[in-house]
Amino acid sequence: MARCGARALRACARRRGREHVVIDTLYVLYDARCGICSRVRAWMQQQPAYVALAFVAAGSERARRLFPDLDHDADPRELVVITNEGAVYVDDAAWLLCLWALADYRTWAFRFARGPLRPLARVAWQLLSENRRELARILALRSDEEVARELERQPETC
Repeated sequence: MARCGARALRACARRRGREHVVIDTLYVLYDARCGICSRVRAWMQQQPAYVALAFVAAGSERARRLFPDLDHDADPRELVVITNEGAVYVDDAAWLLCLWALADYRTWAFRFARGPLRPLARVAWQLLSENRRELARILALRSDEEVARELERQPETC
């Protein structure tokens, strides 16, 4: 799978030696054990989007089945987004692609993808990424895995 940069944000269609291919689905591999990551996933699912967003817990069986060529770390340290064409984006480029997919945030994706704001996007992403678990703890944001474990412990009622 090819790694692509933010230049792909300029248009939703690319030419790869054949007819134009439209990005119609983004597979977002997120850390389901991270409260901030889980909260952002839920927020993104509520936003109007130009393309389908399929969220997959990084390192899960589903992720391994869908993307067997990826390195599935036990502790995901980076956001990974894969297009329906197989282009792989990581870290801040992945976040910018997620913004590009959202109807209300595409303009911001273009602004942060180039020019003087690009370094700011990189630094902001790095700070959030490196401190995400501590921030989730401070903000009392529960991860998808924590919520699932809590639901499993609850007695069944009619």
